[in-house]
Amino acid sequence: MTEHDPELFAELMREERRRARPSAGRRVAAGLVAFGVFLLAGGLAYRAVTKEPGDRLPEGTAHGLDVTAGQCFWSPTGTGEVDLLLRSCTDPHTAQAFAVLPIVEGSLSDQPYQQTLDRCTAAAQPIQGARVQVMTPNSWDDSRHRAVCYYRFTTEMTAPVR
Repeated sequence: MTEHDPELFAELMREERRRARPSAGRRVAAGLVAFGVFLLAGGLAYRAVTKEPGDRLPEGTAHGLDVTAGQCFWSPTGTGEVDLLLRSCTDPHTAQAFAVLPIVEGSLSDQPYQQTLDRCTAAAQPIQGARVQVMTPNSWDDSRHRAVCYYRFTTEMTAPVR
């Protein structure tokens, strides 16, 4: 029968604990990596919320106020400033811009949506199966001082409005 050496056992356990415990340098490095990931995630979230007007959008998309008359797209779900998917007028689409109207300072503070919608309706031609809608800037601070009038179709279209 073999005897156990308590001192050898204690020394082996101390060595095992030293190996299992990360060094101070590794703990600092891990903390810095975690902090960097936190900063990156926060920066990306901030950028997504505060997108500047000059930011580039993915291919095939446009800011709603940058659409020009005659362009087709998938209609936004609401009014105001939105990014949207541009489409060829021969591909399925649910909307087509027909006019871009300038907005003068001061008109944004006094019922901009209804006044601009009235201007769009006056400029529109009657289209069966379409209603007139408008995209307006959310504030005068936006450099886009214009509104985009468009037809919102009740069904997908595959041809431009004539």
